[in-house]
Amino acid sequence: MTQFYAGRHRAPQQPTLRKTGLSVAAAAALGLTAPALLTTGTASAAPATVSAPSVTSTTSAFSDIVGYGDRGSVVRQIQRVVGTSVDGIFGPATLSAVKDYQADNGLAVDGVVGPRTGSEMGLGGSTSSTSTRAASSTSNFTGVVRYGDRGSLVREVQRAVGTGVDGVFGPATLSGVKRFQADNGLAVDGVVGPRTGSAMGLQGSSSSSPTRASRTATRTAISSNSSVLDTAAGLVGIAYRYGGTTPSGFDCSGFTQYVFAQHGISLPRTAEQQRQAATRVSSPQPGDLVFFGAPAYHMGIYAGNGMMYDSGNSRVPVSKRAIWTSNVTYGRV
Repeated sequence: MTQFYAGRHRAPQQPTLRKTGLSVAAAAALGLTAPALLTTGTASAAPATVSAPSVTSTTSAFSDIVGYGDRGSVVRQIQRVVGTSVDGIFGPATLSAVKDYQADNGLAVDGVVGPRTGSEMGLGGSTSSTSTRAASSTSNFTGVVRYGDRGSLVREVQRAVGTGVDGVFGPATLSGVKRFQADNGLAVDGVVGPRTGSAMGLQGSSSSSPTRASRTATRTAISSNSSVLDTAAGLVGIAYRYGGTTPSGFDCSGFTQYVFAQHGISLPRTAEQQRQAATRVSSPQPGDLVFFGAPAYHMGIYAGNGMMYDSGNSRVPVSKRAIWTSNVTYGRV
């Protein structure tokens, strides 16, 4: 067998013991091996043993915070580390993967890439030039955006919470907003008001799009003119149909959804979704929604004086009748 040395094969050389006065046995007792005792300065000397390079710690000093809703190149770095789709948007999938990473590495499982998590991931520096967190912290949003609103601000909200961007504040956006609020220590009400909007990095107010201000005016007009009640009254007598959402037959939430749609107000499909989308009120007005149970199993439109319009069941078509229990809640949209 030959040794590989300096780019050419050479025949192995027999080691010559250094004249140290040590016998081979004594050298062995001291833990010295034959190569350590080779005579130096001769052409036959074996090359010195190369020490293995020392391992340099790769732990970086990350000094910023990246969380749900942020965007940019640092988010893409995080996504590569945790193994999610790399789109530069800190959405639900990235949040879940970050939490898994934190759990696997003995870190606090909060879904936020702060100094400890970021350093563990090997991120460096700060994210001020690439993420939206800095902008979010200095934003001064003064409007209100909520379920049923439409427009450019709704699209901004949807981008912040990682839902489909269609400009319509529907059930998916509502869930995304509530998740964002929970993740950022905000009141979980599904409404993008000044605090939530500022945390999202929204700017200005919602006055430039068909938002809550205009819808509030519409809602006031509906109440004062009783137009919702007029529409509901015009549907009295239509048969109950499970899953029905048209005048050919209604279930309870299909009836309320249809009535409010005639006045430009979009409601989600089920009774419980409508309960969550509505703002709870303790002093109901005619035209508000009335909910039975929580989660809601039935609902109708409050008509005043303890009465309501609803589509009851297979034996009770759309009708105006008394609310038969006090165990109800009221909501306004």
